[in-house]
Amino acid sequence: MKIIGIDTGGTFTDLALHDVTTGRVQIAKVPSTPANPAEAVERILSESRECDAPGSRVVHGTTVATNALLERKGAKLAVVMTKGFRDLLEIGRTRRAGPGLFNTRFVKAPPLVPRSQRIEVDERIMADGSVLRAPDPATLEQAAQALQEIDADVVVICLLHAYKNDAHERLVANFLRSKLNRAKIITSSSIVPEFREYERLSSAVVNGFVLPKMEGYLERLGKFVSERDQSFYVMGSNGGIMTAQKAGTEPFRTILSGPAGGVNGALLVCREAGVENFITCDMGGTSTDVSLVQGLKPMMASESMIASMPLKVPQLDINTVGAGGGSIAWVDIDDSLRVGPRSAGATPGPACYGRGGAELTVTDADLLLGRLGEATLLGGRMTIDRSAAEAARDRLVAATGYGDADLLTEGVVRLAVARMVSAIREISVERGHDPRLFTLLPLGGAGPLHSAEIAEELGIDEILVPPYAGNLSAFGLTGANLRYDYAATAIGTFTAAGFAQLVDTAAELVERGREQLMADGFESDAVSAETHIELRYRGQAFEIGVPVTAGDTEETMRQRFETLYRTRYGFVRSDKPIEVVTVRVVVQGKVTQPRIDTLDAGVMPEPSGSRPTYWRGQWSESAVYDRDDLSPGCVVEGPAVIEEFSCTTYVPPGWTAGLCKHGNIRMERRR
Repeated sequence: MKIIGIDTGGTFTDLALHDVTTGRVQIAKVPSTPANPAEAVERILSESRECDAPGSRVVHGTTVATNALLERKGAKLAVVMTKGFRDLLEIGRTRRAGPGLFNTRFVKAPPLVPRSQRIEVDERIMADGSVLRAPDPATLEQAAQALQEIDADVVVICLLHAYKNDAHERLVANFLRSKLNRAKIITSSSIVPEFREYERLSSAVVNGFVLPKMEGYLERLGKFVSERDQSFYVMGSNGGIMTAQKAGTEPFRTILSGPAGGVNGALLVCREAGVENFITCDMGGTSTDVSLVQGLKPMMASESMIASMPLKVPQLDINTVGAGGGSIAWVDIDDSLRVGPRSAGATPGPACYGRGGAELTVTDADLLLGRLGEATLLGGRMTIDRSAAEAARDRLVAATGYGDADLLTEGVVRLAVARMVSAIREISVERGHDPRLFTLLPLGGAGPLHSAEIAEELGIDEILVPPYAGNLSAFGLTGANLRYDYAATAIGTFTAAGFAQLVDTAAELVERGREQLMADGFESDAVSAETHIELRYRGQAFEIGVPVTAGDTEETMRQRFETLYRTRYGFVRSDKPIEVVTVRVVVQGKVTQPRIDTLDAGVMPEPSGSRPTYWRGQWSESAVYDRDDLSPGCVVEGPAVIEEFSCTTYVPPGWTAGLCKHGNIRMERRR
């Protein structure tokens, strides 16, 4: 059997094929087709003869839902809400977040659903789930008539406290299905059965907004894959895969689909290499995604913000910043040099790609600094136009009036690095973790090229560049487990008796997941489960997920909560009662993991060439090595460049690089 991972990025679409029988891994890469992402996926599957294998599993990491949301190109929506809550989408949490925090001219983005398309129904369920007022038949008829006039693609139903009792949402949904012929109807309680009305509403709205586009995309790809007699799965934001059918009905679970594959790939590599604590830095063409893994456990989040909208869905805690190889350098109104977030993307791409790009990008800067080769991109299959990059740089030099072109070019790279460093500090330093105690694991087509500079800024002394680093997200897809997440809101004081009830609730959720996975074809011994209980001090609005292990008591859970709380915030409040919020369960069906073979030691090869590289204001001659020529025991002294099909690793002065037995490049900083 073969497992094929395909990750769609802003610039390239990557493939990794894992032959379960032989353990062999193959990679491929083609330019992405942003106007129609399915074209690149179909092309890369068709061009690889190894992929023509009936019975194989295709796992896809996609940005279709993400891009539809960011570009606000989605379905026409209508929302049905409890009377009196029509403006909840605009009121939100009455907090201003993001880049507009200190902007006196800040203008809030309009909601995805205009007020005229938000319809009220007179009904009320109380916080304990009891019915105060059944849906009024007259307002239901009025709602149906209004929705017929709106003619929405998707109707979202979000009624107060439906997470506790979804009877009214189901009643309204059934009524509207009898009245509306065209619209898809979804209920918030079926999408997010958890408390916090605004987050539940926002998540359901996002799901409805991207649903038709994602459904059509997956339908096309699903047909293509099934005609090849292969099964089709989609990567979820939680680090597990799901069926294409589930991804089509709940696409909001795929918002971090692509970046999640990179974290999975890093886990596969580091588990074999014996590295337990690491920070991933996935730098692609348009953005960089960073995450922190401690004890081989990736950090998770039960909620996130995207495009200023909260999503209530379990996901890997990934921080994204608009800095990638295609990020464009530009001059601000105050004459300061900026890099990103605007990107050249796949079309036209960086100037050096020769497709009409006229502005200097980070990739162009890397080329002009000698760190990126002219004849080795994608194994020499991609032509590089150095003169176009030089022309773009000259235009930027003229715009800034800065005389030293080399320093300006290096400044472009350092500005991009500064943004990535800031993103890493947010998930490490600001959460009680010292990045100096972690290994940096760069991936993506541009990650290894900038890893040493990022590490120096953070005080990190060790870097691990994995095999197929440029395709690691696709590789990670091949080892992802099928995963289901379940949650039950249970707000109340945390007591011994209450803990026993929570354990029973968790057991019921685990059994649901186990039955689902066995229906999916997994044997009982291939199913695993984890339980977390989210706790907080009474009066707080944010909680911490505390893992539950066999034999735990209320007291051991209390101690574990305080340990985690102290790590994050630096203190505990032993005088305050602890409150339970939510029980979360993860149930996974384990798949065969890719095998990473060990390599035999060898002798130091001769460089394949040399070229001058620019670092910290100086040019120096740097040896160039082909990664395939290196073997365990070889040590490369910086400055040097190590090239391979999917990426380039730059080893600056003061660093060494050696190949370990599992094929990773281990870079170390000389002190």
